[in-house]
Amino acid sequence: MGRAEKIRFGLALTLGVMVPGLGKYALTSVGYPTVGSAVWATGYLTAVVAIWYVWIRPIDFSGASG
Repeated sequence: MGRAEKIRFGLALTLGVMVPGLGKYALTSVGYPTVGSAVWATGYLTAVVAIWYVWIRPIDFSGASG
């Protein structure tokens, strides 16, 4: 994994945690805690699935055939 790929991964991970968290904070502070929790869960789950699909799924974990 090259440097640019590591930076993309870090940005995706950071945004996948920060954006839903800030959305939850904003909605909770204006009186919508349930909607905020739903936004956080949906955003976080979307980030996890996207990171799995782009970076983890293609990894080949099979051992040497022999």
